[in-house]
Amino acid sequence: MVSEEIHLRNAREKALTLYESVEKGRLSVVGDMAFKVAEESVHAFESREDPYATHRRSGTFYLVKTRFVDDERKCFRRLHRIYERLGYGGSNGDLADEAVSCMEKIVRRVEGELNVKILPDELPKKNP
Repeated sequence: MVSEEIHLRNAREKALTLYESVEKGRLSVVGDMAFKVAEESVHAFESREDPYATHRRSGTFYLVKTRFVDDERKCFRRLHRIYERLGYGGSNGDLADEAVSCMEKIVRRVEGELNVKILPDELPKKNP
């Protein structure tokens, strides 16, 4: 059992690390961090719904499946697949971009549901 505020703090910190990694071209961590930001955000949502939630990954997927729209569900599953793939040799910039895009879609939904701010207002630019 972890409070909503702790999950939100973790999501915010991981989001900053994610964008710094993208900016510096450290693609091997992008899929991992993007999924973790989305997962922490959904955990905050779970904690609001049930303060005693255990946050097992199966429960997180179930919440996404039952409370998110189809496009967001697909994005969360895709993000999980990228997370599994990119961390092991991830030099694929297209997958990294897709991971960030999917993460932002999930987090924006959670921000709206919880009426909170998770992602920074100004996002860093990628290195050319």
